[in-house]
Amino acid sequence: MELRWVCAVLLVLPGAWGECPQPPRFAFAEPLTPPEQSYAVGATQRYRCRPGYTVARDKAPVVTCLDNSTWSENPDFCIGKSCGPVDIPNGKFNYTTNLLFGATITYTCDLGYRLIGKSSAKCVLGNNEVVWDSNPYCEIIPCLPPPVIKNGQVTDGDRDFTFGMAVTYSCNKGFSLIGDATIHCMTDDNLNGVWSSPAPECKVVRCKNPEVKNGKKLSGFGTEHTYKNSVTFECKPGYLLNGSNVVTCEAENTWKPPLPTCDPIFCGPAPHFPFAELTSTVGNSSLAETKLSYRCKPGYTAASGKTSVVTCLIDKTWSADPDFCIRQQCTPPTIANGDVIADNFLFETVVTFTCHPGYELKESSSAKCVVSGNGVDWDTAPPYCERELPDILCEEPPTIDNGMHNGTKGRDFGHGSVVVYKCSDGFSLVGAALLQCVAGDQYGGVWSKPAPECRGGANMIIVGIFPLLLAMLIMNV
Repeated sequence: MELRWVCAVLLVLPGAWGECPQPPRFAFAEPLTPPEQSYAVGATQRYRCRPGYTVARDKAPVVTCLDNSTWSENPDFCIGKSCGPVDIPNGKFNYTTNLLFGATITYTCDLGYRLIGKSSAKCVLGNNEVVWDSNPYCEIIPCLPPPVIKNGQVTDGDRDFTFGMAVTYSCNKGFSLIGDATIHCMTDDNLNGVWSSPAPECKVVRCKNPEVKNGKKLSGFGTEHTYKNSVTFECKPGYLLNGSNVVTCEAENTWKPPLPTCDPIFCGPAPHFPFAELTSTVGNSSLAETKLSYRCKPGYTAASGKTSVVTCLIDKTWSADPDFCIRQQCTPPTIANGDVIADNFLFETVVTFTCHPGYELKESSSAKCVVSGNGVDWDTAPPYCERELPDILCEEPPTIDNGMHNGTKGRDFGHGSVVVYKCSDGFSLVGAALLQCVAGDQYGGVWSKPAPECRGGANMIIVGIFPLLLAMLIMNV
């Protein structure tokens, strides 16, 4: 039962006995002969290309029944015929695939031309040939005649105007042309022509003679100013231009941009210098370009090649030569047997004096350079160096017979030392009772007088003078 069912199925399957069904259908070709219900293996079917198509190179319009009961594949053995490129003056066509049968192209015109006809075309069949189904063309875009104007005229205004053409306007005498003198035929939508700008006007334009306070003209010196006349200004010294330095007479009989102003420029208080002072009194502000004169203070003098005039600049700062006054110099001091210590001898400098070894400084050890009259001088006379004396010593005072002195043996008797002599009882002192150590030759010390003597027979005299000698001795010890 099952075996009979399988056999029945095999009998109804196409190609069950090595046969192929009807050959395939193609949009671009049709069989040369009517198709049969089945075909034996190896059988072929030939096709012819439908209208609008042609046999492709290196391909045969034939299919073959294969052993597996299918037809051999040989696709696209017919291809569409080409309509070819389109010649469209002043334009071009665009396509995305090819120009074969069934293709579609679009047309565009060059700038200044508009398309007349359909904007696309398709490659179609016509009289058994392929052709484009539309043939538009590009026409130059026209403009309407240019408008006429009052008190003026347009050149060549009586002809046809198309894209790119221009006309020029002019005004009658005494009138100014306001706007563009030349306008062009153009387009905004590649379809209609328009003029590039409105027609100009012819007007009488007069602007008042411009005046700027604290300013002056550099150009435009006439008193009458018409359309598009320009005037250039600059400000006087000490003033800053606020606005445009060039103004132009425009159609509304006004200057544009508005006339500028010349605003005063002020510097702040006059500068102060430690070495100079103003020659006159000034306020807390000064106009630019103001010049102030200074004079050097006492102790200073004008520097060579520099000016003592200070100027207020337009940036509101003061200009001045640096250090236009310099310090005056005192005469360099000298000191015999000594040295002067100082870096310089300029005004307000303090110098110091020192003596060489063996010398002692007398008077002031320093001096300062100060103002003196119209110049400078030292505030004190230079000191001097005095030679130092060695220590003056006297030998021990001489001894005397029948007497003595109050000096202590072995001590130094320096310059000025005093010794007092006295005699033993019963002897009288003859000579000076006081001797003093004084300087002798070669800086040596000597006693001022010869030593006294003690002689007999003068006891009463000695008794009378002894209290005096004792008092003197006490005072000098």
